[in-house]
Amino acid sequence: MGLGLPLALITGWLVAQALNQHPKADQKTNQQPLSRIKPVEDQAKQKAPQAIEPEQRLEQLALSHPREWRWRMLLTQRKLQRGDRDGAGRELITLQALWPNRPEVQNLQLLLDLGTKRQATALEQTYDRFKKTPKGQRLTLGLRLADLQRLSGQDNAAIATYRLIAAESPKNMQPLLALALLHRDKGQRQLSQEVLLRARNNLSVSEKNKQTLDQLAVRWQLDSFRKGEERTAKRLLNVLPPPPKARAETTPKP
Repeated sequence: MGLGLPLALITGWLVAQALNQHPKADQKTNQQPLSRIKPVEDQAKQKAPQAIEPEQRLEQLALSHPREWRWRMLLTQRKLQRGDRDGAGRELITLQALWPNRPEVQNLQLLLDLGTKRQATALEQTYDRFKKTPKGQRLTLGLRLADLQRLSGQDNAAIATYRLIAAESPKNMQPLLALALLHRDKGQRQLSQEVLLRARNNLSVSEKNKQTLDQLAVRWQLDSFRKGEERTAKRLLNVLPPPPKARAETTPKP
């Protein structure tokens, strides 16, 4: 599995939170002339203006707000999304030096470890930390462990972890939502709907969140129905015989 899905799950929330906290900072950045921005040395590797500008803006925001972790977090994610693992690693060093205990920073380290020799080590270390953390206090760590298990292809272990932390933190919907998403991605539509219903029936869930879960359940059902129709159409195309070839008309002999 690539990095697109894991990064997409966290980037949107961080962007919204960051812009809400510093809307004026973003406006000031838009007003700064591009001549102040250091040009990319390797012209052959330059990105399109619309692709590189957001990263330059994030660099400016990270420098102008050195104590605000979200800007550097977004910058690290941006570099990682476009394949600059070395650049993302350098930004992560700063994040780890200033905010080593933030779950978001630790998650980024896991993303950088994916596909490398450190992935197995990261999974083992996270599992050991999870076992040593008291029950009821390891929700965030458990979510990270389950996600890492899933990204490592250990779906059954991830399911067990999601269920465990859901039982330990019954008032939090995150484990059940993650479990429902896992079942949906595996094509287990019925199990996915059952987990969503379980989350909805939790007494601690607000009416607004119940409506959101209802909408999510309907959307997943529609997506599953569309995919089923597409699969049926493909099977029919494979089964139906090819149309008969038109015979060439011949002029009858006199």
